[in-house]
Amino acid sequence: MSRKLFISYSHEDQAVARQVADALSRRGYEVFWDSKIPTGMTFDTYIYRELEGSEAVIVLWSKDSVHSDYVKEEAEYAKNNSVLVPLSIDATTLPFGFARIHTTDIAGWHGSIQDPRWQTVIDSIEAILGGETSGPSREPQSIPPPADPPKEQGAQVNVAASLASIIVLIMLVGLIIGLAMHLLSG
Repeated sequence: MSRKLFISYSHEDQAVARQVADALSRRGYEVFWDSKIPTGMTFDTYIYRELEGSEAVIVLWSKDSVHSDYVKEEAEYAKNNSVLVPLSIDATTLPFGFARIHTTDIAGWHGSIQDPRWQTVIDSIEAILGGETSGPSREPQSIPPPADPPKEQGAQVNVAASLASIIVLIMLVGLIIGLAMHLLSG
């Protein structure tokens, strides 16, 4: 059984998407990219169904794709489900929320499976497929918001801050009294 991959890209980058899809297909992966949408299908529904059924999502970041809402949504889905394989095809600055994720630069890649950068792509895909989160049967996960610190911890911080303020205040009062006594005696 082949492993299913999804390629997210801007239509202006179709030539690179085709190279990526061809190289992955030659390696035995089942690859979905939207050149295969059947006539008469609802675009959004079909794409989302394919996205959900994929075990890894390869996102081709470019000067065009960083402005595509579809690509950003597909990349966000992949990021939230730990199946994102981001590739830069022209060294464009990535959109907010993706710049801190390591992205493999394949700018200038011409489809050679011998290219060391391509091996990095394959290694990234295999790491996802071999991980515990792989498989189309997984439930989509959202990133939970950061938890508030425990109330006891907040109370401890407030007590420590209050004690520090009292100590500084006592030191200031002592300094003022000492200065006043020195001026009066001299």
